[in-house]
Amino acid sequence: MAYQMSKSCCFFAILVLVSAVQLIEVEGDCTKIVGRCSLSDCSYYCSRYAKGVHVREWNCDFFDLCTCKFNKPPPGSQQPACNIGIGLCNHECDESCCNAKCVSKYKDTSVGKCFADFGKVYCLCSYTR
Repeated sequence: MAYQMSKSCCFFAILVLVSAVQLIEVEGDCTKIVGRCSLSDCSYYCSRYAKGVHVREWNCDFFDLCTCKFNKPPPGSQQPACNIGIGLCNHECDESCCNAKCVSKYKDTSVGKCFADFGKVYCLCSYTR
């Protein structure tokens, strides 16, 4: 009898644990392009960009644009608050191609647009986390 009670307790404990894990909201990373790396210190700018968010990393890999990765969207940002560069727009990949790339990466919460700045036309993906 004690053996069966032990199995019941284990089953109940696992059931409670699975239910609790399903209720936890996972925010995910929010990437934000905040400027040119050649014009400012990217790591410093990311750390000062928004209060209340943790900078997970930063880089200048996307055509020398300072890209910050936060643990959540910065407070006070207009939605969608997150964006990431996913290539260049040109005769091979126009705005509809840019949008398709974006939607395939961030389903149901994103839009891709061609954006001209700093002498290039970027495919910018804006998404909600």
